[in-house]
Amino acid sequence: MADDTSQLEARIAELEKEQTALRHQLAEAQVDQWKGRIDDLEVQAHLGTRELADRIDPLVETLRNRWLDAREQVDKSADTASDVFATLRSGLEDAMADIRNALSEARRSATQ
Repeated sequence: MADDTSQLEARIAELEKEQTALRHQLAEAQVDQWKGRIDDLEVQAHLGTRELADRIDPLVETLRNRWLDAREQVDKSADTASDVFATLRSGLEDAMADIRNALSEARRSATQ
């Protein structure tokens, strides 16, 4: 009976380690996904007019800095990676919305 309990406790500890590693991998993947989105926005900004790029470049820079903060936090701590990412995600989403709005406004201005 004691051996069964020890084996179960060892298995639980092993599963907890795996779960922590998976959370860290998920947070890394989400942060990397944001990098791809930021890179895409930079390309869109550079393909647009200079006026549009002038308006979007500071927003992209803010977004990139937030991404760098998220990347640093994920690299520092596997235990809090998902918590850190959840907190930073809202800031990243707000910055992305600002960029989308600027793009939409610029498109409307260009077609008028």
